[in-house]
Amino acid sequence: MLEYYDFFVYVALTATLTHLFLPNEDKVVATLLGAATFGISYVARPLGTVIFSPLSDRIGRKRTFVVTLVVMGAATVAIGCLPTYTTIGVWAPVALLTLRIIQGVALGGEYASAVVYLVEHSPRTKRGMITSILQSTASVGLLLALALSTLLKVTLSAAAFDSWGWRVPFLVSAPIVALATLVRMNMKETPAFLELKQKGQLAKSPLTTAVKGWEAWKSILLATFGAQGATSVTLYTSIVYMLYFLDGVVHVDSGTANLCLGIGILIAAPFYPLFGRLSDRIGRSRVMAIGIALWMVVAYPAFAGIHSAGAAHMWTLVSALITVLAVLTAMVMAPLPAFISERFPSRTRTTGFGIAQQLGNILFGGFLPLINLSLVNVTGNPLAGVVYSIASLVPCLIVTLLWGLRHEQSTAASAQLASPDYATR
Repeated sequence: MLEYYDFFVYVALTATLTHLFLPNEDKVVATLLGAATFGISYVARPLGTVIFSPLSDRIGRKRTFVVTLVVMGAATVAIGCLPTYTTIGVWAPVALLTLRIIQGVALGGEYASAVVYLVEHSPRTKRGMITSILQSTASVGLLLALALSTLLKVTLSAAAFDSWGWRVPFLVSAPIVALATLVRMNMKETPAFLELKQKGQLAKSPLTTAVKGWEAWKSILLATFGAQGATSVTLYTSIVYMLYFLDGVVHVDSGTANLCLGIGILIAAPFYPLFGRLSDRIGRSRVMAIGIALWMVVAYPAFAGIHSAGAAHMWTLVSALITVLAVLTAMVMAPLPAFISERFPSRTRTTGFGIAQQLGNILFGGFLPLINLSLVNVTGNPLAGVVYSIASLVPCLIVTLLWGLRHEQSTAASAQLASPDYATR
């Protein structure tokens, strides 16, 4: 939650940061540059995966995500200390971009280690439910970022907020990260990793091993174009692009936009463990496929309704439509951690998971808000962006249905992963 809070504070404050750190002569150009600055962090995330995921498979899950938390926290606090464009000119966006890249590197190494840590401590029959809780914390992190930034905007004058108020959400992460680091340092390593270490079976080069052979790439491609691709599209359209859509297309003030989105996130959060538990019972691919199909059907009319309702200041309807998209996004996202982790053996589980996740984010998610906004600007159609998102889900649905279901069924007879089910023992 803290990692994603740090990462999404930028999203919650996009309008303010765009105004303070980027040239403002052309609002459209500034908005697109703001979206690009969000996307650039996703280019950096594979670097984090290459650095940290093999470390997780070589030196341990726990040690790795202690380091990633500290790196993320330091970059977030540094953003809160940056001088703005009026003070140092072009160096302001350069510094902001650099720190966003560092955040991307940290998050690229964090998530896979956290998922594998949970998987290797969870009973096989409850993996979907337990790891889905981790998925919900991403949305909760964004919710906290939205809540704090909105509270500051409401209580401070516009001048005070632009002067120093925007820095507070970045700076408050410092003591929280320090506390979280102490907590993580006292956590125990997973039994699966410890047994591999005791037997001398740790991979000497997890990155090379994880991409060696067609079977390894089958797992990576299945996760990339199925679970992760679908998650990237639905999450970054329903949550991240939604903020850009409300601000730059519907022209809703940021406080109202944050409130409407926050309501949707809050209502959707309890659905993650419900859908995760459902995936334990009927299969990960089946739950994801249903969620993808429903999201594709609902997305266009939902965005059209949000556009009309926003223009008419019908905020209850806007919140309701956002909630529907958020719940369907939860249905797609909830089974993902268990689904991907079960594709890889313990020796390379973190590395394989990380590679698949970052490929999916780059191909489907990182620059999706920028692409969507660009399509709206070029075509003049306010719904052109969501059409692109729906089209992006077509290969994800096909892979999940034709490949994911078959792959899952072929391995269903196995009562455990490549490593023993230590939690059940």
